[in-house]
Amino acid sequence: MADPTTDDDGSSRATSPSGPSANVPSLSQDALFDALASRRSRYILHYLRREEPPLTLPDIVDTVAAWEMDKPIDLVSDEHRRNVYMSLQHTQLPKLAMAGLVQYDEDRELVDSGVHSEQAGAYLDIAISRDDAVPEE
Repeated sequence: MADPTTDDDGSSRATSPSGPSANVPSLSQDALFDALASRRSRYILHYLRREEPPLTLPDIVDTVAAWEMDKPIDLVSDEHRRNVYMSLQHTQLPKLAMAGLVQYDEDRELVDSGVHSEQAGAYLDIAISRDDAVPEE
């Protein structure tokens, strides 16, 4: 992945002209906050930081569903897991990928950290630390 650099407006840009980050625009603070506004998006990014990426979509769905319900995955209904799956597949992951916060291979259902994922770190830490549903590492 390319190393980010900082523009005059504080946003970062990828320096590599090719590869996964080539079509990812720089990430403004507004775009970062917009991406982090969704609890599910924060959970995805946090889970990617906790585990060794790439992660499978079904594993992410199970973790997000369990954290949302604040209970073990075996106590989460199949209906809720399906709802989380659809939301992540059609909304959260594409939005995070467009922002460069994740790389999402829809065909293989794999999710990896994106070129701008480190930019979200400090903000994500604060948000997650205030969420009682996410267990300590």
